[in-house]
Amino acid sequence: MIRQIGVKWLLFENQRAEKLGALDIQVLSCIKANAQTEKQLAKKTGIDILTLSPLVTELMLMGYVETFRRRRLLFFSREYVSITPEGLAALEKAKSPLQNIIELIRERALEALENVAASSPALKILFVLGKATYRTAKALL
Repeated sequence: MIRQIGVKWLLFENQRAEKLGALDIQVLSCIKANAQTEKQLAKKTGIDILTLSPLVTELMLMGYVETFRRRRLLFFSREYVSITPEGLAALEKAKSPLQNIIELIRERALEALENVAASSPALKILFVLGKATYRTAKALL
């Protein structure tokens, strides 16, 4: 009887590990580019730190994120959360086909603009300014 419950629990845990929730996807996508502290992550995602901490722990148990300490000064250090290769694979698997198509179109459009801008220095400057403006607007919003 106890063995059956243990097997059922393992099956439940495996099913949970395969499916990511909306908050899991949001957290993984925020730390995809660079590692962040839990406080920075809570501010960026808009999730309360008391909700975020167990969520990060669950993702850590699934093997999708890892934590490491980085020294700031002689006596101070911060704990950062970063995504693992398994987390990147799970994030890509969780994306919808529409999101993949949009990302592909965006990448191809940027490549085309860079090719056009490479022929003229003035266009290259405009392209760099446009990218900076886009990143600033994205960060503010």
